[in-house]
Amino acid sequence: MRICFSLQVNQNIPCGGGGKFALKFSEYLQSLGYKVEYFFDQDNPPDCMFFFDHKLYKGEGINKWIALEHAKSIKSKFPSIPIITRINDGGVRDKQFIERFSELAQLSNEVIFISHWIKNYYSKNIKNKSTVIHNSVDENIFTIKEHSFDMPRLFTHHWSPSRKKGWDFYEKIDKWIKGKNITFTFAGNLPQQLDELNNTKIIKPISGHALADEIRKHNIYVTAAENEACGQHHLEGISCGLPYLYYTKGGGVKEAGKFGVEFKSFEEFKEKLIYITENHDKYYKNIKNNFNYYNKDTFKRYEEIIKRCI
Repeated sequence: MRICFSLQVNQNIPCGGGGKFALKFSEYLQSLGYKVEYFFDQDNPPDCMFFFDHKLYKGEGINKWIALEHAKSIKSKFPSIPIITRINDGGVRDKQFIERFSELAQLSNEVIFISHWIKNYYSKNIKNKSTVIHNSVDENIFTIKEHSFDMPRLFTHHWSPSRKKGWDFYEKIDKWIKGKNITFTFAGNLPQQLDELNNTKIIKPISGHALADEIRKHNIYVTAAENEACGQHHLEGISCGLPYLYYTKGGGVKEAGKFGVEFKSFEEFKEKLIYITENHDKYYKNIKNNFNYYNKDTFKRYEEIIKRCI
């Protein structure tokens, strides 16, 4: 069975949650005997189209080579080929972005949202069949560490350099921890409009085992991202055994809320940090016993949708 992906990712580079999903899901399908293709042959079309976005994009190791206009053409010429669209973005985009993603979804046989939050966000524009399947992590890489806690060792990571990933808060954390028995580490791409950081450890983008090893050196995960559809970063942190603090405007990050504590302001962040420090063992045990956002489970659900559509 041949599946045509609209996104191709080089496995040797760090990337965002959408890229990680595309890479790992492709590997999963191929392990089951599917053939994943990154081209569209009109003389020999695939059995199914799988869309990750509505726009073209080419960056280091990432190629979104097929867009909304191509989807319209394919649907017109090959109406029997099922189209599946995965929606993983919304809140930080402009109106045209939302409209084009919605139009692609309306062409699709089935739509997959990565959280209930993002589904509600698009609910006015998309009426056809949809499913919610959360992001997940590779259970062979992001494994839980043994519990330990000596002092708050905060960690966060974002591939996107957007300030919306939480930088209004991260800059405040950097200033606040000076002289305190608290450390803060950021891994990823920094935004261009960034004030000087003096107390934060900065690590260039990393992925896979190197990322998991770095996460496990810490004990509390922080995400202050705004309007995050679901996010991959916080799940990677939690799966390594880090209870997390998350911003109230973080959208889909709330859906893993039982593994952490929400904050609405920086003053409340400081209060909740004390709380999660005092209750760290309780949250760690909850992660160890109940965390289940793993690729081995979610990828089966994606495959079931593909088989159903075909």
